[in-house]
Amino acid sequence: MPKCFLGTSLYEACPPSCRLSFAKQDINEDCIAKEKLEAFLQDRVTFKIGFSAFSQIPAKTLEKFIWNSKDNLELISYFLYIGEPTLVREIIESFSNHTLSYLFKCDFENYMNIRDSIKREKSIKHMFDIRSFKYWTFVSYLRICDLIQYFVRYLKEPEYACQFIVILPSEIVSNLNKYTGLDFEEEKSLYTALGDSIYELPLQSPKIYDHMMQLFAEDPEVSIILSTMEGLIHRQQLILETSEKLISYIGEHRIDKNFQFIFTELNGMEIGTAAEILNQLLEKKMITISQKLMIIDFLDTGKLEL
Repeated sequence: MPKCFLGTSLYEACPPSCRLSFAKQDINEDCIAKEKLEAFLQDRVTFKIGFSAFSQIPAKTLEKFIWNSKDNLELISYFLYIGEPTLVREIIESFSNHTLSYLFKCDFENYMNIRDSIKREKSIKHMFDIRSFKYWTFVSYLRICDLIQYFVRYLKEPEYACQFIVILPSEIVSNLNKYTGLDFEEEKSLYTALGDSIYELPLQSPKIYDHMMQLFAEDPEVSIILSTMEGLIHRQQLILETSEKLISYIGEHRIDKNFQFIFTELNGMEIGTAAEILNQLLEKKMITISQKLMIIDFLDTGKLEL
């Protein structure tokens, strides 16, 4: 029975350090893990053996396996779905943009096929909220930005690239051209691909608003609508910046200091705006519902009983 250079046979799980050992040996021959993955698809080996092969197979060999058939691709997508975030990130970031773009397009096609059936799920706002596609959120922001550039510049498919914007943090989106290297027209094509969702972008990342006004200055349809959003954008920026400041403070101080600081920051704000900031803290589990109501009452009356 054939064995790999570490002495592991087809019917044995790959050792935990196999990937590292393979890299140090600088061996060019095919890894037996590929045969284990094929055997798992044929129900000839156990799940433990199949997943160990996925976990330890060299990146280049795994990429070749993915491109061999649609069944292979679906198997690797499944393993990425169930894998630990650290392992998934290590594996997926080792792939070329060519392979990553293929993987994502297949995932997006699957998402589009089920989108209508999940529209009523309030917890699902975009494809990355679905568990089977959530592994994309484990990938580093810089790697995502690199893939965005590949979709826009080389594949001319901004409709795929724009899907990633919702999982990028505000500070990255606000300087997206810096992180992606996209030029003026490329960046414009990326945002245009969002369709009507383009107007949600400055609400997600208010600091991008002025830049978008410049990008679409010659596009009356977009620029006119954006111009009507200026007040809303400034309000959203206040909400996000204040929430971030409060979350940072609460994490470092005791509860009585927290309430004094929260009141100081929110005092004088319109109650609706203050309530939205408190909702941000509630979502992060920094305060409870009763504490939120107590702070709102404090802002209304100026009195607080701890």
